[in-house]
Amino acid sequence: MRERSKDLRVRRTLTAVRKAFNDLVLTRNYNEISITDLTDKAGINRKTFYLHYSSLDDLVSEIEEEMAKEILQNIGEYARNLDLDGCITNFYKYLESCTKVQKKLMCDPHYAFFYDEVTDMVLKSDDFSKFFKMTTYPSIVRSYTKAITAIYMDWLNDGKETDFTVLTATASKLLGSGYSSIINR
Repeated sequence: MRERSKDLRVRRTLTAVRKAFNDLVLTRNYNEISITDLTDKAGINRKTFYLHYSSLDDLVSEIEEEMAKEILQNIGEYARNLDLDGCITNFYKYLESCTKVQKKLMCDPHYAFFYDEVTDMVLKSDDFSKFFKMTTYPSIVRSYTKAITAIYMDWLNDGKETDFTVLTATASKLLGSGYSSIINR
C-alpha cells in the first residue's frame, strides 16, 4: 500500500480521481477508459494525474491491493483455520457489502483481469498457504477457488432468487466435499 500525503489538496485530488474512476467503471469497460476521460471527469489536468500515478493500470493496482486486503480482513482467519464454510460465507458476505463499483470490478467479465489479480493476491497470502501446502496440484486448487466466485456471480445474475443462507450452505457443501477429496493425507 502506498504512503499518501496528508496534504488536503493531495487528498482532494486523489478522492476526485477515485470518484471519477468509479463513475467511469459503472458506465464503461476498462478498455474504454482513457486518462483524458478520467482527468476531465475528475476536474484535473493530466500532469496532476501523473504526479500520483504512472498510468491507469497503476491506479487499478492500488484498488486491487485495497480489495485484497479487505477480503483477507474478512476471511483470513477462516483460511488460516482451514474453515472452508467460513471462507465461503464470509467472502459472500463481503461481496454483498461491496459497492456497485466493487461488485462490477470483481464480477463483470470485462473486468476479469481485476478479479484475477485480486484472487492471486489473496491466494498468495500467508493466510491461504495451508490450503495449497496440503495439495499436490496448487494450480488446480486455484481454479477451484474461482468456482466459489462463479457460484456467487450466477446467483447475482439469477436475481438472487435463492436465499443467501441457502446459497452459502449449498456452495459450502458442494465445494467442501470436492476439496476433501484432494487433500494429501
